[in-house]
Amino acid sequence: MLTEKKRKAIEFLEKLVYGRESIESLNKKLSEHFGEKIEVENVSKSREEAGDPDELVDYNLMFNSENEETYGYFDIYILPMRREGHDGATMFITEIGWEFD
Repeated sequence: MLTEKKRKAIEFLEKLVYGRESIESLNKKLSEHFGEKIEVENVSKSREEAGDPDELVDYNLMFNSENEETYGYFDIYILPMRREGHDGATMFITEIGWEFD
């Protein structure tokens, strides 16, 4: 069952879709919203390191919320930008996913 806090978390995450961010700005926004220190992990990094930097495939950032009211696992799918934007953005957010416990 979705509580009001979980519903607000989903709404917040959905508003990130089609936005441009950097890892730093994304971590800051997530930390402020969830009320805890959040640092996303690029779980697609191994693909880059293996020499497969397919720029047409979404990358996957993941994080967990340890907050009792929003405890769960979250995915943020991104496309890396070829160069940093005028606003410091380095990625374009394409989709989000979540699983609450």
